[in-house]
Amino acid sequence: MLLAATAVRCMLHSMNSDGWERVLRQQESLHTIIESISSELELRPLLTRIVQHACELLEADRGTIGLVDETHNLIRTEAVYQMPPGELGAEMPPGVGLAGHVLQTRQSVVYQQYGDLEQPTRAELVTDAVIGLPIFWHGQMIGFFGIGAASPRQFTGRDVEILSQYARHAAIAIANARLFATEKRRAARHLTVSHIGKLITGTLDLNELLPTAVAAMDKHLAYCNTAVLLVDANDPETLVLSAGSGIYAAEVPGVYCQSMHKGVIGVAAQTRQPVLVTDVSQEPRYIPIPGATDIRSEVALPLIANNRLLGVLNVETTTPLTAEDVPDLEIVADQLAMAIANAHLFNQMQQTLAETQLLYEASQRMGTVMDVDDVIQAYLEHVAARGRYVCNVVLYEFDEMERRTSVMVRGRWSSTDGLQLLHEQYAYTRDALDPLLDAGQTVTIANVYTDARVSEELRQIQQRSGRSALAMIPLMVHSQRIGLVILSYPLVYQWSAADLWPYQVTAAQLATAIHTRRQQFLLHQSDREVAVLRERQRLARELHDSVTQLIFSITLIAQSIAPAWARSQAEGEQRINRLLELSQGALAEMRALLFELRSSEPPASSTDASSHLAGIVRLKRDGLMAALKKHIASLAQEGLHVQFQASDDCHLPLDQEIALYRIAQEALNNAAKHAQAQQVHVELTVGQDGVWLMVTDDGVGFEMGQPTNGRQAQTGFGLSNMRERVEALDGRLQIISRPGKGTTVRVQLPPNSERQ
Repeated sequence: MLLAATAVRCMLHSMNSDGWERVLRQQESLHTIIESISSELELRPLLTRIVQHACELLEADRGTIGLVDETHNLIRTEAVYQMPPGELGAEMPPGVGLAGHVLQTRQSVVYQQYGDLEQPTRAELVTDAVIGLPIFWHGQMIGFFGIGAASPRQFTGRDVEILSQYARHAAIAIANARLFATEKRRAARHLTVSHIGKLITGTLDLNELLPTAVAAMDKHLAYCNTAVLLVDANDPETLVLSAGSGIYAAEVPGVYCQSMHKGVIGVAAQTRQPVLVTDVSQEPRYIPIPGATDIRSEVALPLIANNRLLGVLNVETTTPLTAEDVPDLEIVADQLAMAIANAHLFNQMQQTLAETQLLYEASQRMGTVMDVDDVIQAYLEHVAARGRYVCNVVLYEFDEMERRTSVMVRGRWSSTDGLQLLHEQYAYTRDALDPLLDAGQTVTIANVYTDARVSEELRQIQQRSGRSALAMIPLMVHSQRIGLVILSYPLVYQWSAADLWPYQVTAAQLATAIHTRRQQFLLHQSDREVAVLRERQRLARELHDSVTQLIFSITLIAQSIAPAWARSQAEGEQRINRLLELSQGALAEMRALLFELRSSEPPASSTDASSHLAGIVRLKRDGLMAALKKHIASLAQEGLHVQFQASDDCHLPLDQEIALYRIAQEALNNAAKHAQAQQVHVELTVGQDGVWLMVTDDGVGFEMGQPTNGRQAQTGFGLSNMRERVEALDGRLQIISRPGKGTTVRVQLPPNSERQ
């Protein structure tokens, strides 16, 4: 204001009264105008008001105000007053038009006729007087006044001085409006970025997240050409276009990929820093998108989360981008990177959950089946049927040296034929794939006809099946490969981790289930063999303790018939009758054993007491006491005197009664046939401490553990039978014998729990 007052005083000395009045009016108007423009903070209305007031201040007919675009070195008309159509938004480079002349010279200029200008741009205004004046702020030209008036109005140096004063105040107002606009834009962008962040973080589905982010930037930041390129999961050196808008959606066909080492996008990925290109026509690293010809600026920002490069956010515009755009986009890129990382983590959690569920369901399904074929069927139905590939389960057959001898295709699933349980056998030949498979690695083959690792036999098999792509997943048990899960596809195909994971995560279960069923089968076979062996041992004991003993007695009596007949016919007939009785007893015992092999029920028998019953049959029918008494009575016919003593209550479980009967039978037979005993005492006691059986004879006895008179061959099997029967009932057997002192067989069985 001091400068304005000084100028006024100078002018007053050189003017007449009319001039003084005009200057005073201009000064009063200037004060009013300055106050008017100082209260306006919106740039566009401010510029319109500034140019209107400038015309009013100078009593001019029309005017323009333009701002300098330093990036492109031109003046762009931002506001007009009573100008012809088309002037607003006009761009003037240096030397063109009044604005271009001022931009070039950085000085004020007055033409009494606009047509005198070297390059006028408005033919209809060539007769106007014009003033061109630069607007400076801190020594830098920021704008331009263009004021015009029709004849007879002429502009003087005083008009230039007044406009210069006004320009200084206009510069302040423009700077304030720009600062206000910047702050307002920054606040709006912060709100916009925050809103975009909420949209981005509102989903964990990557397929939904990326299009949402791109659409939000288009809508709220007015960047209509936006692309998100992510690092290829199968090739970390490649970026894949995952979402895009504008030219990326309209001009880029199919799947777009680019190397991480090329273009502006590649620079951002390699340096992990934002890269701004204000003019792509001057950037040699810029890779133009096919079909897009009007791109002006590009900014590429790396997407980094947890120090890991996930991809690049790229924006291309047809209008200039400035450094002011980068911070906002950096915030969006950071939010987008974190959202992508969370989506990846969510996908991993979902996949882990799906794997766990698949493992559980597959384990539950395969755990309920009985044999290997059932396991393979369960696997194919539960796992393979969910996919789109032909799935074969192949098992190997091994020789006694654990070497693979053949390959057996045990099951197949395909979408056309469904489930098939097979037994297709092929000769096993080792090839280049075996080391990888033996190490437990999955082998993928995109094309069997071009992969050098594929053997000719395998290539011919795949040629016959019409499937050129293969994936082989080894079935490993204790570091040994027992088979394969083989996936095949009719076309050349690049296998991905997503294709293979359902089969890979269940392969270990399948291998374990197959191995377990095989072991169960072998164990079942072993159990059957043990059961058969035990049954044979039982039959051997029964035959020895019943039929063999009777046959042995028959043999002895048969040998004595002739001498007895020679001594006395009556004695011979008695021996023959005894022989007949023993043979009928042996037949009864044999029939009882044969029937027992076929039925758990005792054979039907006569109720006649004189009928010949097998000892066990009689025991089961009449009890232990009756069976023992019958057997003792039969021995009395051969001259053996047996004293039998038993407790009143001898009712015992059947297995104990059978064991005690057979042990007593063996001891009595040994006393009669081998010990040459005359007297035998049999005592059976049942009490709280258990069951006691004691058989004592007065025979020749023997030295324990040493054969005497050939008896070990005859009696060893019988003693073993007694011991096995006692041990089976958790009892104790004691045999006491000395040569010439007789033999005592003592048996103790544990108490019967039902009696207590």
